[in-house]
Amino acid sequence: MRVTTAYNRMLGLPGAWVRDVAFGERAMIVTVALRRKRPICSGCGATGLKVKDHRTKRWRHLDVGGLRCVIESRLRRLYCPGCGDLPEHVEWARGGARYTRDFDDLTAWLAQQMNQTQVTRLMRIGWETVGNILARVVAEKLPSGRLNGLALIGVDEVSYGADHRFLTSVVNHESGAIVWATEGRNAASLQAFFDQLTGEQKASIRAVSIDMSAGYEKAIRASIPDAEIAFDPFHVVKLGGEAADKVRREEYNAHGRSSTGEGKWIKGARYSLLKDPANQSPKQLLKLAEVVTTNRRMYRAFLLYGELRYIYRLPYEEAVERLDAWLAWASRSRLKPFVKLARTIRKHKHGVLAALKLGLSNGRLEALNSKVRLLSHRAYGFHSANALIAMIYLCCAGIQIALPTDKSPPTERRAP
Repeated sequence: MRVTTAYNRMLGLPGAWVRDVAFGERAMIVTVALRRKRPICSGCGATGLKVKDHRTKRWRHLDVGGLRCVIESRLRRLYCPGCGDLPEHVEWARGGARYTRDFDDLTAWLAQQMNQTQVTRLMRIGWETVGNILARVVAEKLPSGRLNGLALIGVDEVSYGADHRFLTSVVNHESGAIVWATEGRNAASLQAFFDQLTGEQKASIRAVSIDMSAGYEKAIRASIPDAEIAFDPFHVVKLGGEAADKVRREEYNAHGRSSTGEGKWIKGARYSLLKDPANQSPKQLLKLAEVVTTNRRMYRAFLLYGELRYIYRLPYEEAVERLDAWLAWASRSRLKPFVKLARTIRKHKHGVLAALKLGLSNGRLEALNSKVRLLSHRAYGFHSANALIAMIYLCCAGIQIALPTDKSPPTERRAP
């Protein structure tokens, strides 16, 4: 078997055949020629274009036997009325890339599995190169129809970076995948999502689940006024927990804080008030029993918080009645945090009931946000939100990358 035939089978470059193999000091140079006779524009795919000149171009390929492998080919440079001067299209590399498709795909697959420092060491490339590769792969493999047919979506923000910057992410509740992300967490951030939707795509959205963010609500009302806004149960219950804890802190301050035995006792009652009794330890249940008999304000806060959580476990019709009763109870409870919370929930009552009726929750989105925070830790070397967003799409948008080892070898053809 000839050396060129062996490298044809080993490298498996589509649309090319190996002409020569040379070994340099730092890399192996594999010279290839295109099988295609008619040039194709690498920008738009147009054919029949004028050839301006010829230039030799190189691409980094996967290492072979521990050596860097560089693919070299002499290409025709074309003049395209729409794209300008560009080299002709090659099947083994993406347009404008200095790395082959196999190299890009393996790098992106590794980025899905491990942190970027390990990727740079394994592939022997820099941080910026990893970011550029991820952007190319995501731009090609991100499903183009992911924004079609959206019916139930969730919107939430997630912080990243040491200076607590924020991203806004949009999730399809039906598929559980992030379909869109951008920098920021205000009305303009979400408005940018709606601006890129067609009229048909906007009309398909029936409901949006959000936290009680005025900015997000403003963008939704302006862009899809017919869609229902559902306020995430997790955030509503979280507000109830915060109100109960404020009551506890008020009692803690009123009883001399940690300078008195009563203040220390109140400080230690925090988890007895906030945890579900079914999940409390015997010690916490004993503390809760002491709260019932010794501090009526804290006990009232515990009952209000527990009732708010229980409402979300009821059928819709019963939950509506219990919510009305809870609002009346909280309003006359003489506990300022709960009086304020009752006003907030009453103001957003329609959205709270919409979440109950539709069964929508941002729980899955919160889980994805935890994954996004992990990705931001893995991508500390990236200094822009765009690189992190590319990582989010790569790992949370359902992108599947086929490894070079999973691809079938090309059909053997004789060199011309």
